[in-house]
Amino acid sequence: MKNILLTLLLLFAFYSCQEKKKENLSEISIANKENNEKRNEVVISVNDTINSFFTNLFVDKMQYRPDMLYLGKKVNKLTVTIPTDKPIIITGGDPSISFHYKLTLEKGDSLMINTVIIKISQKKQISYPIFEVPNGNRKWCEVNFDYLLYIKNLKNKAIEIDTTKSYLRDKWHHEKMLDNSTKLIDSLKANNSISNDFYSTIKKNQKLKFATSKLREARNEKIEINEDFAIKLNDENLLTNVEYLNYLKELVLYKYFKEDKRVSNSVQFDFINDNETFLYGNTKQALLDSYLENIFFTEKPKFEKYLKKFNILNTNEILKDKWVHLVDAQKLNGEILNKSNRNVGILTNLIDDNKLTFEEILKSHKGKTVLVDFWASWCAPCRKEMPFLKDLKLKFNDTEFKVIEISIDNDYSAWERASKLENLSNEKNNYIISDWEESSLYENYNINTIPRYLLFGKDGKIIDENAPRPSEKELVELIKTSIQ
Repeated sequence: MKNILLTLLLLFAFYSCQEKKKENLSEISIANKENNEKRNEVVISVNDTINSFFTNLFVDKMQYRPDMLYLGKKVNKLTVTIPTDKPIIITGGDPSISFHYKLTLEKGDSLMINTVIIKISQKKQISYPIFEVPNGNRKWCEVNFDYLLYIKNLKNKAIEIDTTKSYLRDKWHHEKMLDNSTKLIDSLKANNSISNDFYSTIKKNQKLKFATSKLREARNEKIEINEDFAIKLNDENLLTNVEYLNYLKELVLYKYFKEDKRVSNSVQFDFINDNETFLYGNTKQALLDSYLENIFFTEKPKFEKYLKKFNILNTNEILKDKWVHLVDAQKLNGEILNKSNRNVGILTNLIDDNKLTFEEILKSHKGKTVLVDFWASWCAPCRKEMPFLKDLKLKFNDTEFKVIEISIDNDYSAWERASKLENLSNEKNNYIISDWEESSLYENYNINTIPRYLLFGKDGKIIDENAPRPSEKELVELIKTSIQ
């Protein structure tokens, strides 16, 4: 039964490719006109039948954590507009069933998301996102290639999912997966369902993924394999290709660190930098740059030291400018958070940058019931509550009830970006707090986890220091009682 369902899904997908191709013919001229007038934004929407959809959002390659994006009827939010003048990425999935997707969106794109149910077993099913970019130039089968390949891999058992045990027991048959991707991409090309550029890029990337997987498997199982995958080792045309750099890094681990289970990026950086290997010239610089990116994320205390090392050997102006820009942005971020030697626990907003204490803010709203929301840009449950918090503000009169939002972000730019996504930028009561864990606010209310909500009465005294979440009906009743 499962194979029949997967076959039907494949037929549906291929039919959709052909139908979308016909539909888009009449839109090409319109899309071409709009390309020259692309707005500095990306609009993401979900079908109004979708109850809940979550995805990770990256608006910057060097973003430390993804933004959390919740859409759907459950959160009363079907669309979001993201200000951006560069490409953004949405990504998600479930490692327990080898399911993942990744889609890059260009500025000006409008993305519509629907979902298709894929039954993995009698007890397990997933909602796989189906994408459409009606004002873009990419074809349906290009933006949904991950979906098409996933169905094919399940149908042909290239991926065998153990739904009763740990996902670590799942089996990936790399040769089958490569064969499936090759047959799929060739078939789509023959039907004119994808462009020539997409065809050549995916062909290349699937081969690189296969080689990377085989090297990783050999290293984990401590076996020897033939390293010749017919992939050029210093191909300067591929130095911006993430899959190519991943392959080179896996080859470094296989060749030089075969006996080590875990090797930090700083150790690999030093080895490549200090020794003669198969890497040279621009390829060596690109790989060291990639290691440096990982050090920035996973070994932050060592970043400055390794940036200095990289700058000594780097001759690539583009890479140099990238790191100068990043360091300048980090410096500015720190200066804003600590502007005028801002004291511990001082709060500020995006409107007037007033430096206030929590007590001063609370006092300014005396005579009103006040809900205080502690959140952060990286906190998924916090972001999930935001639409309910917005509804809560509309339920009550502004003269009787106020919401104060306090972000505990250490990254000012991440808070600023999240505030824009949640439409909080122009709200005076949207604050960020400096040196959060050293503040009296943190200590006085023992706020060790977020989201956390404090409810204060009209007299400024605490009613509930662990109030229900905005999505819970109990909070509405508590507010009503305190207002009376």
